[in-house]
Amino acid sequence: MKKRAAFTLIELLVVIAIISVLISLLLPAVQAAREAARRTQCRNNIKQFVLALHNYHDVSRMFPPGHLETGEENPPPGGQTAQHQIGWLTYLLPFMEQPAVYKLIPFNEVNPKQNINKNTFFFPAAGTVIGMFLCPSDPMLLPGGLATAPTNYMANQGTDCMCQFNQCSGVFGHSTFTKLAWITDGTSTTIAVSETLRGDNNPATLRDNYISTSSTSANAQDVTTCQAFAPNASDRGLSWIGGQPQYNMFSTNRVPNDVLYDCRAPNYGCTNMAARSTHPGGVVVGMCDGSVQFLSQNIDLATYQALGTKSGGEMVTTGAE
Repeated sequence: MKKRAAFTLIELLVVIAIISVLISLLLPAVQAAREAARRTQCRNNIKQFVLALHNYHDVSRMFPPGHLETGEENPPPGGQTAQHQIGWLTYLLPFMEQPAVYKLIPFNEVNPKQNINKNTFFFPAAGTVIGMFLCPSDPMLLPGGLATAPTNYMANQGTDCMCQFNQCSGVFGHSTFTKLAWITDGTSTTIAVSETLRGDNNPATLRDNYISTSSTSANAQDVTTCQAFAPNASDRGLSWIGGQPQYNMFSTNRVPNDVLYDCRAPNYGCTNMAARSTHPGGVVVGMCDGSVQFLSQNIDLATYQALGTKSGGEMVTTGAE
């Protein structure tokens, strides 16, 4: 009777080892391919934003504000303080195939004494999750129990932006309505939109938290003054409809994915949120001319700051992808 051939134990172990090596080589390639696809989707999202901004400008002859702001610029003791209202993404809804959501927004119910993200009249629209407003590379799950839906995209307030005043070196700010003609540095070298990382609404986790303080010793314009305080807030980007500036605008006075904590503090700086993403090495940005680029987190700071101003008089080239 003829004996059947069979694997020896050593041969079986060799085959298993070879398969393991092949899998270990394949997995990084699969992960890289998935990230490339996610980054492409993020680029497409930002492309839609900058195109919508131009369509909005064609109709309104100006860009929307980072967010509207109500209240007195210098309130007396006990007087009305500034309240943050409708954000830039809200105004773009009709130009991004979201007219149904836009129709849900009762603009006449804006309360000048109440931030819009706390105004119940706006919750039916504000709670709508819009896929185009989310970057697929951000692993953060959508926090439950919130009346508002989040976003991964913020508008450029520039290197300097004074809360309660429409004085911002970037294209967007507090009640600013920038016209294309005011972008004298050139639309191809001025950032309009970039990414952010969403908070998880849980300060205890320290997942991408930032520092929020009312201490007058901290100034968001100089983010280093905030670093002595413990991170205690994690609501970055958690309301696309508008409200506080940590939902709407990022600063270009620090490079993307800067190692310092972001900050919300007084002295008219209000917020200093760096552009952030989980894409390896940098962030996707949309320029004011409608183009989309990938900026390295190792970009020269002076170059990056120049890209953030609309009329700073700098001459720059991005060297971006």
